[in-house]
Amino acid sequence: MPANLTPEYLEAERQFRQATTPEEQIEALQRMLALLPKHKGTEKIQADLKRKLAKLREVEQTRRVKRAGTDPYYIPRHGAGQVVVIGPANAGKSLLVSQLSGVPLEVADYPYTTQKPTPVMMPFEDLQIQLIDTPPVVGELEGPLASLIRRADETLLVLDLSSDDCLDQVVFLLESLDKRRIRLVKEARPDDPVRTFVERPAIIVGNKLDQPRADERQAVLKESLEGGPPFVAVSALLGEGLVGLRRQIFDQLGVIRVYAKPPGKEPDLERPFVLKKGATVMDLAEAVHRDFPDRLKYARVWGSAEFAGQSVGKTFLLSDRDIVELHL
Repeated sequence: MPANLTPEYLEAERQFRQATTPEEQIEALQRMLALLPKHKGTEKIQADLKRKLAKLREVEQTRRVKRAGTDPYYIPRHGAGQVVVIGPANAGKSLLVSQLSGVPLEVADYPYTTQKPTPVMMPFEDLQIQLIDTPPVVGELEGPLASLIRRADETLLVLDLSSDDCLDQVVFLLESLDKRRIRLVKEARPDDPVRTFVERPAIIVGNKLDQPRADERQAVLKESLEGGPPFVAVSALLGEGLVGLRRQIFDQLGVIRVYAKPPGKEPDLERPFVLKKGATVMDLAEAVHRDFPDRLKYARVWGSAEFAGQSVGKTFLLSDRDIVELHL
């Protein structure tokens, strides 16, 4: 029986052959499996793809263990989310990351100050978000940086509002990401092996708002980028716009904070559980303890419930800053 491979499958196969990193090869193989017609004529192809995928995953897992101590672009996630900060030379990325986090980084008026990815923690209200400052993008986006962006939860793309070519900067960066099959969006959908691209929520940050004609340039950028990721103008030097940017970074992560309340006791308001938007009472139970989902009977919720302390079921949708009392 002929395989009858679709054009979409053949495109995924071409991308597999052209992939330059194990992550890209794995994504292409997953798409090939999802797009492959399932019938007797494709059984050998399916088996071959599964073998290749299993081998690549094994190799990648081994590489991850080794990279944890040797690869500067392999950075374990900490806090409520991991945010990669990218941009052209001299856009002020390091100063911006330093101001947001309160951590002193090497900052200079000359380009290429940042030589390797540098993770720091940014406080936001009652949690911490990981920011990763990266070397400037010069020329095509390199594979290790692309892999870091793919693994992260969010991206900040920083531009230089003191430069007349700031629009060219963002166009070039977005095209470079596109070549690596990464798209920066306002709201990302869950990864789907059928899709050619991965989507990551992002914020485009116009830095150096304090410089002459920066207002004119940000107006042009806002108009040109309409419909894409949100655009925020700031001055890292003066600290202007950073409070709003911190809030935007949290909002783009697509997470909520939920506070656990043991029955008969006060809630712990200092250490929230961080869950994805759309999380339910059952998701919280799984986060609290692996045995809780099987034992959970109901919960009481303060915050988004119709009234304080309302009894709800396992599928009740939680909201940011809900207080939840689990009953087993």
